[in-house]
Amino acid sequence: MKKTNIKGYKIDFATNTLTMNYKFASAAKQYGSAEYELIKQIQSDFPILKIITKAGRNITTARPTKRMTYANMERYIKVYDNADELLEIFYKVKEMSKTLISPYKYVYDWFVSQFPKYKELPEKIEAKLRITPVAAPDIENYKSKLDKAS
Repeated sequence: MKKTNIKGYKIDFATNTLTMNYKFASAAKQYGSAEYELIKQIQSDFPILKIITKAGRNITTARPTKRMTYANMERYIKVYDNADELLEIFYKVKEMSKTLISPYKYVYDWFVSQFPKYKELPEKIEAKLRITPVAAPDIENYKSKLDKAS
C-alpha cells in the first residue's frame, strides 16, 4: 500500500474501530476518490473493523459577554443623566481591577450588579434616567496577580 497524505481518519486496533471525520466520510462516498480507495483497502485488510463517523464541530451558544467590551459598557453608562458619577466609579473599578489576574471579570461583575437589566432598553420616566450607584465588588474575592507571584 502506497503512502498517502490523506487526513481525517484514525484506526484503533485495541477497540477494532476506524474513526473518520465527516469530511473524510463524505469524500469516501465518492466512487474512485483517494479516500474511497483507502477505505476499500483498509476494509479488505481488516474486515472486522467497525466504522464510526464523527460529526462536525459542535454548535455552541454565544457567550453573554461577547460584545460587552469596556467601550460598550461606557457607551451604555452615558445614557444615564448621572453618567458623570457612574463613569467616575467605572474608571475607579477599572483601575482597581489592574492588580487582578482577571481584570475584565471584576469590571464585568460590577457592571452587571450596577445594571442588572443591561440587555433590555432602559425606560425613561419623565425624560430622566437615573440609577443609584452600586459599590464595587469586594476585591478580596478575586485572585490577585501578587498572589500568583508568591
